[in-house]
Amino acid sequence: MRSLALAMVALALVPRQGQGQIGLAIRGSTLGAGAELSFRAADHLGVRLGGHYLEFSSDRIIEGIAYRFTPHFENGTAILDFYPFGGSFHLSGGLLLNYNQGRLTARLTENIQVGGQTYTPEEVGSLIGTVSFQRTAPYVGFGFAGQGGFGLVFDVGIGMTGKPRIGLVGETNLTGAEKAQFDANVELERVDVEAEIERRKYLRFHPVVSFGFRIGF
Repeated sequence: MRSLALAMVALALVPRQGQGQIGLAIRGSTLGAGAELSFRAADHLGVRLGGHYLEFSSDRIIEGIAYRFTPHFENGTAILDFYPFGGSFHLSGGLLLNYNQGRLTARLTENIQVGGQTYTPEEVGSLIGTVSFQRTAPYVGFGFAGQGGFGLVFDVGIGMTGKPRIGLVGETNLTGAEKAQFDANVELERVDVEAEIERRKYLRFHPVVSFGFRIGF
């Protein structure tokens, strides 16, 4: 097994013929499912353009409120690869075009506290939050890209997406001074959620793990 592992590493570092190939890859990753067009311009240089999409839902408790959380991944990539050994191993840098966002919809099945004040489901028509990020984010990583007619591709990296932006909008049947107080409490709740996210610095980074297969032309 040790000899096999060493042989695989050696093959990854050996320069290969047929550079200048155009490739089309299908990938599954933490950015979503997507496709990628690549061009190996020279032994040591390549470029990739890709797009990814994914959406799903899960239940979350945030500041004591039960939400239905729906992440929406929609992004593009523009990446430059440097092949230091002329083989399949590469170091990468580029940009993520980031339209990723999340939607939070409060599950109003029981009394909830908004901004420290308790409201019944009848008093709160809806409570909807959004999480968004800066539109472009630097990316750095490394990986392996198979050459020839068919090969596997694998990348690991990180996108520096910055501090998430938080929005929170509430609707209520209350009127007058009670509605004004509700609106103020919704803003207090938004500030509390934003402060919680601010304490979690790792949320400013999007880890990228990507695996797929590539067809060369």
